Amino acid sequence: MDAESQRADIAAAVLRLVARSGVEAVSLREVASEAGVSMGRVQHYFRSKQEMLLHGIRLAMGRMEERIAERLRGVPTGVPAEQALRAAIAEVLGDDPETRQVIRASVAYYARAQEDAEVAEVIFGDDPELRRFAELAIGQAQQEGRAAAEVDPALEAEILWSLADSLGTKVAFGQLDAEQARATMDYHLHRLFGRAPDEA
Repeated sequence: MDAESQRADIAAAVLRLVARSGVEAVSLREVASEAGVSMGRVQHYFRSKQEMLLHGIRLAMGRMEERIAERLRGVPTGVPAEQALRAAIAEVLGDDPETRQVIRASVAYYARAQEDAEVAEVIFGDDPELRRFAELAIGQAQQEGRAAAEVDPALEAEILWSLADSLGTKVAFGQLDAEQARATMDYHLHRLFGRAPDEA
């Protein structure tokens, strides 16, 4: 197994531990046990707990971004931007088991993000881009008469992603099932945009 694959396997073990038991569960011994390797092997690839934690969350967020990109590639060209927005939100709502794991791990990292700018950047760095994406979709819908002229696209984008984050977190922690989360989000999107194109 090449070095990068081995690092990825160890980072995935870190992520599983964090998602299951929190950041404090991450130790050399626990990571080695979870990954099925020796403690010496873990130390060979990671010099510190901090390095393991950062690599784990970067890997996880990167995979989640890849799944969002894959959903976006499935959106036909020339359709309203809101369809791409709906596709991105669908990933955040936690249909994929790995996405639910990433969300649980991200929540466990929140306290560390207050003190560590690198962790905060990994977890929250894409937020402005996502909100801008939603703002543009809402603005387009206004221009085409599918969203009310009086709504503020920037504020609505903030509300939309805050709702998506909240619903996705509840799904990830088993407080809401994915179907209920989708129904809630569809209700909100219907109020904002009208019916989805495939519902019309």
